[in-house]
Parts: sequence; structure tokens; C-alpha cells
Amino acid sequence: MNLATIRDIAIKANVSSVTVSRVLNRDQSFSVSEETRQRIISIADELNYKTPRERKGKNAISTGSDARIGTVIFLTEQQEEGDSHFSSIREGIEKECIAAGITTTNVLRLSQYGNPDLVINHVDGAIVIGGSIDNIAPIVNQVDNLVFVDFSPDVDKFDSVIIDFERATKLALDHLIKAGHKEIGIMVGGKSYGKDERHHYYEGIMKENGTYDHKHVYVGDWSTTEGYNSMKQIIEKDNLPTAFFFANDSLAIGALRALQEAGIRVPQKMAVVGFDDFPMSAYVTPALTTVKIQSEMMGRMAVKLLLDQMNGREIPVQVTVPSKLIVRDSCGTQLS
Repeated sequence: MNLATIRDIAIKANVSSVTVSRVLNRDQSFSVSEETRQRIISIADELNYKTPRERKGKNAISTGSDARIGTVIFLTEQQEEGDSHFSSIREGIEKECIAAGITTTNVLRLSQYGNPDLVINHVDGAIVIGGSIDNIAPIVNQVDNLVFVDFSPDVDKFDSVIIDFERATKLALDHLIKAGHKEIGIMVGGKSYGKDERHHYYEGIMKENGTYDHKHVYVGDWSTTEGYNSMKQIIEKDNLPTAFFFANDSLAIGALRALQEAGIRVPQKMAVVGFDDFPMSAYVTPALTTVKIQSEMMGRMAVKLLLDQMNGREIPVQVTVPSKLIVRDSCGTQLS
């Protein structure tokens, strides 16, 4: 019989996996109504949810059973819950901790968003999701064992799990270029912290191809609302390229709605490619072509690297997860 998971509880309680995890981890910093808290606990009991210690078998890693792992993420709670990439990373961390025999109470939920004075107490190691050179110093000074996910501050000093953004961006753009598109726009988040890597590699690929045009570059935030509003403005300016690459699926889905409202047919008038392969991306109309990132694998691998450090490995390791182009209806072409 399959054991109940955090996701099973989340679906039945009609809340996010992040909310379930933080409630069951007894995260005192997490604000949630008592009714929701009790509903989650009741459903966990109903589904006979087992704690990792109860699930621990003979193959559990000995270090893991007593390990205390902190997770630091550079997003607000609302931003995290609205981004499947980051919630999937957290789910991967949760699943791999279960496999390693780490109790859920030992998986600490920390946040340093807007809090440079964060103090991390009583952890054997930490998994840092995102971040930048400027805001990781307090963590590096407090924790001996560290793994960075989605960011690599120093490959010679720290373990990291990263995406090959150059290859992933090339997958999307090569597909559109081979289909005959020359005017290809990009919409990307990150205006508050500098140029995103997808933006960087887009510029290089398009310039190399002789088709770069700065007027087709749009930088805002990462939300569905941003994709919708920005695409409406693009339509009003009558500045439409024949194809668009969106740096995440949320932006693409918002833009699809704006295009549909304006009567602009996808892919007949504009080809659309997203990034991440969110679960809903296969079910929008038209189904979204996107670059699939193995987000859950990133979380799982981060735990494995961290436990390996705790077991004595001193040489830093960098793991690059694979990406794959998932071709659906929104780009109007199939690779041969």
C-alpha cells in the first residue's frame, strides 16, 4: 500500500504543499488559521500519514536520522506558493529527507527574504534556494555544511545544484529558429536584482543569429499577472514579434490569456514557448510548449549532497540537472 504524502494531504485540504509541510513541521513562524491547521492535522491522521522516523527502514542513512537541516529560500511565502519550480524543489527536499530517515521536525523552514539579520540556530547543514552574492554572507558565516540550489556562489567552495540555462535557452530558441521565426521576443522577471541568465543567453543567441532587437525584450516580475499586463501593452503598441520565449510558464500563461482576448491566434499569429513545465501548462489552451526543468530532482539531490558532506566529504561538488523541450500546441511545429 502506498504511503500518504504531503501532496495527498494538500489536495484533500485544498491548500498548498508548502502550507501542509510547514503545519506538520510545527513551524511557529508560519501564520495560518487554527481551522486550517486543525483540518490539515485531521486529514493527515485520516490518511494515516507516517512521520519520516516511523517510515525509516534499514536502508536509512545513519547520519540522516539525527540531522537537522535548515532550508533558506529567498522568496516571500506568497511568491513561493505561486511558483511551482520552488515548491517542487521544496517537495523534493521533503521526499529525500523521508528517504534518509530525517524527521519532519528536523527540516526547519527558514526565510531570509528582507531579513539580513537572520540567525540560523541548531542546524547541522542548510540548503539555500536562490540568493545572490550579496545576501548569502550571514548563512556562510553560521553554517558549516551548505548546498546551494538554483545558484552557485563559488564552485571551488560550495556544493550546488544548478540548471544549465545556456542549454535550456538554446533548446527553446533553436526550436523557434528552425521553424522559421526571426522576430523572437523574450519576457523575463528579475528587474529588481539584475539580468536573468535566460535573458543573458537569449541576447547572445539572437545576436549570433543576427536577429536581436532590444524592442522585443520585456523585463518585469515573474507572475501570471505580469505576463497578462505586459502582453496587453505589447498588443496595444502593435509591436508583436512572430514568436515569444517566456522565462517561466506563469508569464506565458498570462500572456496567452491576453492574446486570446485580443483575438490573436496562437500559434497561427504568434508561437509561444515557456519555461519550467508547470503542471497546468499541458492543460491551458493551446497547450504550452515549454522547457522542462527537473525541479523536484534538484531538491532531492541537494539533500543527498548535504548528507554526503556530513559524512565527511570535503571536496565541493556541482550537479547540473538536465532540461528537455516539451513540444505542445502553442508553437505550432514539431521537431523532426
